[in-house]
Amino acid sequence: MKKLNLTKNTYIALTMICIVGGALLLFWPKPGINVLCKISGIFLLIYGIAKISAYFTKDLFQLAFQFDFGLGIVALILGILIFFRTGHIVSFFDFYIGIFLFVDSALKIQTSLEAKKFGIERCYWIFITAVASGIIGICLLFSSLKAIDLIVRMAGLGICLNGAMNLIVVLNTVRAVRKTEDDFLEKNI
Repeated sequence: MKKLNLTKNTYIALTMICIVGGALLLFWPKPGINVLCKISGIFLLIYGIAKISAYFTKDLFQLAFQFDFGLGIVALILGILIFFRTGHIVSFFDFYIGIFLFVDSALKIQTSLEAKKFGIERCYWIFITAVASGIIGICLLFSSLKAIDLIVRMAGLGICLNGAMNLIVVLNTVRAVRKTEDDFLEKNI
């Protein structure tokens, strides 16, 4: 239970960093694409490690972290590529971020459908933010934009939406197994 709370709090902190970082990129795209790549690479490394560790926590529904092992590996690989191969990545940055946003959004759409089966009332918020984040991901994937500021702003919007989506997922689906066991014992004794 303590590990689940630690993981949940770490996850919430990372999603808040996503939201704030995405908002900064959206409203202040000036630092340049090279700096953005380095920062994104470091963040994706940390994010990947947190996702992989979250996968191994025990939570009742197993919804919030069900795809985190695979997505954590993808985040680690993208983080390494973006950080260490910045010169090669700059021209494909929008594509890499678009892939990440699209894949994560597709998995969260599935999570929202699973959450509905469990009777989680706010599953529609997961679905809405996943679709919005996925649309930004698709736009970045097929972007033929040459304006770096616009690409950085779109990536910022996508990262901000992705953070909001992950925050909604973790706040609405993570439930401790122990609490349910206690409830079950109370009702049946």
